[in-house]
Amino acid sequence: MPILQDIPIDLKAEDILALPRKRQIHPELLQQAEEAIALGQTLWQPLCVYNWVDVRSVNGERATVASSDGTETVLHIGHKADLVTPARRALVGVATIGPALEQKVQELQAAGQGILSYLLDSAGVVALGSAGEALRGLAEEAAGELGWGVSPSLSPGSLVGWSLRGQHELCGLLPLEEIRVRLTNHSVLEPHKSVSGFIGLGPDYDSTRVGSVCKYCALQDTCWRRREDPR
Repeated sequence: MPILQDIPIDLKAEDILALPRKRQIHPELLQQAEEAIALGQTLWQPLCVYNWVDVRSVNGERATVASSDGTETVLHIGHKADLVTPARRALVGVATIGPALEQKVQELQAAGQGILSYLLDSAGVVALGSAGEALRGLAEEAAGELGWGVSPSLSPGSLVGWSLRGQHELCGLLPLEEIRVRLTNHSVLEPHKSVSGFIGLGPDYDSTRVGSVCKYCALQDTCWRRREDPR
């Protein structure tokens, strides 16, 4: 199954400090953020594995998809399954930045370097988002070639109503071992800096860009990376 690698990740201090770009940052904090980014660049190893599936039907809160060999899988998406209703095809993928950054975060925390540990962890979150952008770009390109549009990127445990247990259904469509990711019995991806996604493609979608589902996210009230989608 296709794997994306050599994914460029270009971060700035403002990205991990979650501050407006025009706001003045204390020089010492800026230096620590830049140090965290430089350290992260030696640690993350972004990889994505993906699969194209046909969307056979959407009934109520469930979507039925079929792999290239005709095997059908039912995804229990929940009450926002209407986001998949226009889809004819879908890109299913998992992105990761590998385990090394997480291990370093733990080492720094144990050594009492709490600020650097926190900033490195934050850099990892943003880097993972950059890896996910590679999958979104694939979906947008494929949809553009067909003259179709795309859905937002949907993920179990993030999209309100789609239980984290849905990871087993979604990730069952992918050979996670090829990017050294595994799904635990508790439905958690390891390494923890990994994320799954489902992007629908179809002629009835209005958007040609994969947008944010922050407004539907189960963590919308607490997530520090929340963004409003202007699209």
